[in-house]
Amino acid sequence: MRRAAGILRILLLIVLALAVVVPILWMAASSLKRHTEFFAQPTHWLPQMPSLDAYRKLILAQPFSLYYLNSIIIAVAVSLSNVFFSTLTGFAVSNKYTYAGKNAAFSFFLATMLLPFELIMIPLYIMMRALGLLNTLGAVIIPGMLGAFGVFLMRQTINDIPNDFLDAGRIDGAPEITLFLRIVMPLSTPVMAALLVFTFVGSWNSYFWPLVVINSERLRTLTLAVAYMAGFYSTDYSLVMAAAVMSSVPIMLVFAFSQRFFIRSMTLSGLKG
Repeated sequence: MRRAAGILRILLLIVLALAVVVPILWMAASSLKRHTEFFAQPTHWLPQMPSLDAYRKLILAQPFSLYYLNSIIIAVAVSLSNVFFSTLTGFAVSNKYTYAGKNAAFSFFLATMLLPFELIMIPLYIMMRALGLLNTLGAVIIPGMLGAFGVFLMRQTINDIPNDFLDAGRIDGAPEITLFLRIVMPLSTPVMAALLVFTFVGSWNSYFWPLVVINSERLRTLTLAVAYMAGFYSTDYSLVMAAAVMSSVPIMLVFAFSQRFFIRSMTLSGLKG
């Protein structure tokens, strides 16, 4: 019985792995196809005549490097600021402090997670317009600099830090900002790394909000650039697939280099079952 359960578990994992890997492999293979192969009958999974023309056209004929740079600037700025401010706010509302209204403020802040983005989009757009930030990268970066999920995640982590560490620092006369920088942040590094991954991926894949606040072609992100590659009457599918492959590379690299932090954070953040 136990052996059958083990085999069933392995088969389930294989099916789930294939569900993730097969679309990626198909996307990569399709980027090497010629345009006419997409309409050939019968359909071929692998390119009959592999070609890098789509990649050459993508790099040489379009400002793809500029789109890449815009996405990198936005994703890095949003990720770093979100992790720092979420950790700082999580420290302020953690069990390390006691003051009137702390729990109420945290509960209200946490309740914002229930609000769909479409509900706050118009007020947010009006704010960006009032600040003169429309059609700038700042309009995309500023709303993502702090989030309720990050605050909740970091608060749960900081709650588990022994109070003795902070009390020892206070006895030595260390100010609160020093305690935050020298004790809280180093002890929260694994969970901060996981939050960095979540935020980076979300910012990198963001489409709707950049579409609303960015009008200039030179400020487009990769997600907008890929969407604009689809024409009204015809679409160069090999070009779109090549763009999708190149857009996926940073995400894969981030996951590859942060996997150990991500796994470790699941045992430290209180998210385990």
